[in-house]
Amino acid sequence: MKSFYVIILSIIIISFNIKSQDFGEIPDELLKMTSLAEDPEEDAAVIFDKGTVRINSNFDLEQTRHVRVKVFTEEGKKQANIKIVIWHEDDINGIDAIAISPDGKEYELDSDNIFVEEGERTTTISFPVPGVEVGTVFDYKYRIYSEYISRLEPWSFQSDIYTKYSEVKVFLPAGFTYNRLVINHNHYEIQENYEEVLDRENVGKKNALYTWSCSNLPGVKDEPFTDNIDDNYLRLYFILVAFRDEYVSLKFAKDWDFVAKEIYKYYDDLIDDNATKEKVDEIIGAEINPFKKANLIYDYIRTNIKSTEHKALLGEFFKEPEKVLIDKTGSTSEKSMLLINMLTQAGLNAKPVWVSTRGNGTIIPDFCDRSQFNRLICLLQIDKQQYFLYPSSSFVPFGYFTSNIEVSQGLLIEEEKGSIIALKPQSFQNSIIINTNGKIDVEKNFTAQTHIVYTGQSAIDERDALQLKDSETYIKDYMKEKFPEAKLDTFYYTNTDSAYLPLQLDLKFTIQNYVEETDPLGYFSLPFFSGVKENPFKSAKRTNPIDFKYPELKSETIKIELPENYLISQIPNKKKKLITSAGFSQVHVYKDNTVECNRTIDISRRRLELKSYKDVKSFFDELVTSNLEQVVFTKKVTGN
Repeated sequence: MKSFYVIILSIIIISFNIKSQDFGEIPDELLKMTSLAEDPEEDAAVIFDKGTVRINSNFDLEQTRHVRVKVFTEEGKKQANIKIVIWHEDDINGIDAIAISPDGKEYELDSDNIFVEEGERTTTISFPVPGVEVGTVFDYKYRIYSEYISRLEPWSFQSDIYTKYSEVKVFLPAGFTYNRLVINHNHYEIQENYEEVLDRENVGKKNALYTWSCSNLPGVKDEPFTDNIDDNYLRLYFILVAFRDEYVSLKFAKDWDFVAKEIYKYYDDLIDDNATKEKVDEIIGAEINPFKKANLIYDYIRTNIKSTEHKALLGEFFKEPEKVLIDKTGSTSEKSMLLINMLTQAGLNAKPVWVSTRGNGTIIPDFCDRSQFNRLICLLQIDKQQYFLYPSSSFVPFGYFTSNIEVSQGLLIEEEKGSIIALKPQSFQNSIIINTNGKIDVEKNFTAQTHIVYTGQSAIDERDALQLKDSETYIKDYMKEKFPEAKLDTFYYTNTDSAYLPLQLDLKFTIQNYVEETDPLGYFSLPFFSGVKENPFKSAKRTNPIDFKYPELKSETIKIELPENYLISQIPNKKKKLITSAGFSQVHVYKDNTVECNRTIDISRRRLELKSYKDVKSFFDELVTSNLEQVVFTKKVTGN
């Protein structure tokens, strides 16, 4: 789809209340700055990011951007690697960059160091700002021309580093109307201003000038457990609605009905194609119950059509249902279209729904643009019951989603209507239950048998992982990660091919020299499969909500029989840690020469808000330390 989005991947931009903002004119006080007062730990800061958007009398679009960055550390030097992505039919010029070192030495960008990479629909322009060192201030700027004005680029006020000031100005000739939409504005105060200015192209005429600005914005860091970093930026969408004068009336903005009609023009033939009818009749046989017919068709596609690389939602790269059925391969969206087609051929009410995966980002319902979506699923209606179907993995049961597609909203596509609807798939109970029985012999070797039961998303993930490696290689790698010194003796899986039964794993393993002895004491730790070796939350602070893959309960019980001459002198203390939507408990007991530990780790909500970050970080610290605790023993002294 044609657009002129410009994406600054390495760095976004900013503005600062200093004496001069002319290109390359850097105040001495900025050159002398050694850290950022608002965030002394920051590696670099955007001092200002100023953009303009102008529609000229020919209805062409002109965009400019001027960015200034101060570098504080070696890590901050990475901000000097600039990358700009534009629509392949747009033009970019006026690229310039200059760096000024703390001693005032200037380095200017050589045009030979500007690199252009042309893609199928976009062009990437990249360049390193020269001479950047710790303490450097650098500027860069560029100008873009486009023939497409139907959708203006959203302005991101934030970057991955601290932004002192960000500003965008939009110049509109008389006759234009627009809507604006601000995302993630709850914690920030955006300044908005309107004025009339003289049109530079038409003497005597005036343009509307809209200015939006915001100051002192923390950097948005791409940290672990973040679905999509772009969802967390403060952004402004400026949407042209229409243009009208005495000669012409044009409409730019679209509603969801318009979007759906355009999509349905392509999907209509695919849904009604009866080339699959013979196969549908073979699958459902004499079955007349609608729910059972739907399950038979879903299970056929789930188990017989292999998922391939995802390329498109429609168009020349989208494989038609008959072709998917013949090849027995298709992308997850192509498989969904085959499902919609076959359900329709069976006389059922199936409709296409577009969604955005978690990694693609949360959709904006008030921004009617189909480029927000990247997957197709099926909505099946039987009587008054709705079923949401997505046959992406051969291990996903009827009515359930995989975790990456489990989002709250989607675009329902009907012949004359498009609407944003709530997605309500069936809910999994996700758990991993682990039971280990082991024994330490007099030679200090540990032998154990472990039984693990996976349910819900946990089982899907495990089964999908087993498709990528043979089971022996997979288990050996798994054991090496958990217990590097362990020797795997035997293992076997149960229910590997089922989407509806828990997956079970049984294994036996041995660890030699498991016990450490320092006369007169001995030590050993318990072999936790649910153990956490390292806290994934390393930063002292965080800017994003915490997005776990899914809620999950891990329950583990370990029983270890000890040699008769071992006398336990100390076992780890009872532990219990409760925070919002998460809990951890661990209890050791010693009885009849057996040490037993029962522990649970329960993440009851997928998303935890930013205010919980310190508690979450502390929670995982507790998991790490509990994994390191040891049982202490002495040996009985036997007489002659």
